[in-house]
Amino acid sequence: MSNYMSRAEIEEISEGLIKLYAQKYRNKAVQYIDIEHFITEFLSLNIEYASFAEDDSGRIGFLADGETPLLIHQEGKIIPFVFPKDTIVLDKFLLSEKEQGRRRFTMAHEASHHILCKMYSVPSAGRFHTEYDSERSYSKDELVQMFASAEWQADTMGASLLMPRYIIENAMAKFHNSQPIKMYGNSTITQKDKAIIRNMAVYVGVSYTALLIRLRELSMLEYHDISEYISTELNLGGGMI
Repeated sequence: MSNYMSRAEIEEISEGLIKLYAQKYRNKAVQYIDIEHFITEFLSLNIEYASFAEDDSGRIGFLADGETPLLIHQEGKIIPFVFPKDTIVLDKFLLSEKEQGRRRFTMAHEASHHILCKMYSVPSAGRFHTEYDSERSYSKDELVQMFASAEWQADTMGASLLMPRYIIENAMAKFHNSQPIKMYGNSTITQKDKAIIRNMAVYVGVSYTALLIRLRELSMLEYHDISEYISTELNLGGGMI
């Protein structure tokens, strides 16, 4: 997919989809988005689980096109299996309760590929959701594939579907009195505010990292100089200069 769509366009389409979904299924889009229900009932896609046997352990999700085989473990063997078209296949380990955030985001990412293909009027192609591992050494080709436009767009749409603005605004009202989270420098947050973000993340069913990125995208972080953190939070340096 070589077409380009801006973040603003992706946000607008995602917001429109969730708005229609919420109108049809009001009880499924209040505290958090029931992404599995959104996928199966609103998008009419199927979701299945399998034990992936791909060489790349970062591959944890797959959107099937009915032609591209997925390597899976089955009865002690590794076999290529072709899943029906428009089936989202997730690695079985994501069924663990502790993997809820990753499971939901992977679902949203693969569903976004399906939506984007419709937007560009191109046939669905078998696509993997591959997680980036900061401790792994990637080849140039692997990095190009991972950060290709299609993957960036699917990540952006997936986050927008899981965390529409109104859902995050509701969470901010509940946990932080609708006040922005303070960010010192480019990445420092107090332990108290980190705990608030973690509670918000559990509340809306996403990971801490995914929510922090989304808060940044929605301009819900308030930036302060790092010297303020050192002076007021750590009480070091003899006060502000």
